[in-house]
Amino acid sequence: MASSIVTKVDLEVPSLGNVTGLCFDDQTCQYYGIPYATVPGRFRRSQPSPKPWPNNTWDGTQLGPMCPQPPRDFMYIPNPERPWVESPSTSSTNCLNINISVPTPPAVSARKSVHPVMVFVHGGAFVYGAGSAPIYDGRRLAEISRDLGIPTIVVTITYRVGVYGFLASKEIKEYNQEFDERGVGNYGLWDQIEALKWIQNHISAFGGDPARVTFFGQSAGGVSANVHMLRDERLFSSAIMQSGLLPCCGILSEEHYQVIYDKILTVLEISADLSPRQRLQRLLETDESKLTAALVPVGVIPVLTLSPCDDHYLIHQGMPSFSDYPNFKAPSWCKRLMIGDVGHETLIWNKSYRSLDAEQLVARVKSGIKDDTKAQKLMDLYQITPGMDRNKTFYKMQKLSTDGLFLAVHWAALRANPEMYAYRFDVPSPFDCDFKDQPHHSLDNVFIWGLLKDLLPPHQQRISEKMSEAWLRFANGQEPWDRFDKKGEFMIFGPKECGMRSVADDAARGYAIWEEIEREGMMDDFGRLADELCMRHSEMCDPTVIPKALETETFEALGISTGNQPGGLRLDF
Repeated sequence: MASSIVTKVDLEVPSLGNVTGLCFDDQTCQYYGIPYATVPGRFRRSQPSPKPWPNNTWDGTQLGPMCPQPPRDFMYIPNPERPWVESPSTSSTNCLNINISVPTPPAVSARKSVHPVMVFVHGGAFVYGAGSAPIYDGRRLAEISRDLGIPTIVVTITYRVGVYGFLASKEIKEYNQEFDERGVGNYGLWDQIEALKWIQNHISAFGGDPARVTFFGQSAGGVSANVHMLRDERLFSSAIMQSGLLPCCGILSEEHYQVIYDKILTVLEISADLSPRQRLQRLLETDESKLTAALVPVGVIPVLTLSPCDDHYLIHQGMPSFSDYPNFKAPSWCKRLMIGDVGHETLIWNKSYRSLDAEQLVARVKSGIKDDTKAQKLMDLYQITPGMDRNKTFYKMQKLSTDGLFLAVHWAALRANPEMYAYRFDVPSPFDCDFKDQPHHSLDNVFIWGLLKDLLPPHQQRISEKMSEAWLRFANGQEPWDRFDKKGEFMIFGPKECGMRSVADDAARGYAIWEEIEREGMMDDFGRLADELCMRHSEMCDPTVIPKALETETFEALGISTGNQPGGLRLDF
């Protein structure tokens, strides 16, 4: 972002105290690291932050800690520069904080609660990411909103991820019950709930309207939006789901998580001769760096992925499967919805399946779909044959898994809720990385947030401007484009330009295939096969697959590379 004159600014927040933030050119103000909840202990539900703040003040000029997480090997988007603030530290117990970007200074914001609020929940497969990541800095989006005459507050949430946010087991469940905390796992999702409640209670002090809160999330953040709608507690009024409904990261049972829990104990060499409670106590006392690293060998794949736990408490009726989305209905309090996806969603997981040849893919389909007739039906629909070459096989797997985890489920949900605003993102990456020239998972964030717009070619800069404006107009109750029920059209953000397109005009994407899969009663089989190709949950949750113990505290010893290969997508088998 362009250089600015940065000054400190103070704002009074009733019942909490005075927060100091940063103001840029006496206009846009940011307040960092504001605590919304506390963590009473590892594997515990978060609790609302105490009131008031210590000494009735909060220094909002520094980013709050983020949750510890393993290194990732899929950094395909450059980090925007942010020289006015230092990178955050890490802490699993002190990471529940939000960042607030306000398009107007306190003297204007505090007059009355007028601005709509956009609350962003980041993706990262429930293992990676933070609301404080530079790519999610809300200053630019807030500035764009002011320039458009629709000033909007942008809030980003940091919540617990990885083992700290999602690990579950019988032992942890019994431990939680000692504190009268029902359910198990899903601590990161409960964190989000506390953040949403904090926003309802306090955003008016920043000039925000708690009755006009748009929850927008990408990938695991989209999954989170779906979860909160299914919980049916009115904590926002509209939602944007980018690249994710609930099944896209998988749904794991308490039994599945028990296996993962036991494997983590094995990796950490916590003796099986101890009692269950003693083993849990050892886990509670394990150093953060070791516990964070322990997920790596258990997770099987390079892009580690955890899932919501279907504990029948977070969502009382249980979590829906792929086949439930033709009947999905949004809650009455959240009528304004936007849903969309990108062209090649599952390239992010490509290392999970790129080594398979055509015969192995055929075998994987047949083992994943036990009914031979249905397995052959799916292969016929996707033209999968044992004689395909490696590149063709790779792209068949990418297409099949993208459709199974994302596009087909979105299409079912959209037909059940045609009042939604729908989009497809087909813009290729301009960055020199593994996925150059591909419209890959998470690339849409670059265009919406606008922070890297100057690095895009001119025609993509125009697309970025239109996407930023569309998201802001949606949050302001305006029409970003026609709802799907008006003409049955999507907004297509294409390689060169954007515009509305009908299903008939977009038929090559595969709508007829998805509808045929649905008619044949194969949605769950299709989704589980896609899950297995990308996330390999059956292997992760197989008690006979024993992970190796940690040999050192370094991730390099675990075979994880954090660097990117230069250039476009290369299939080096």
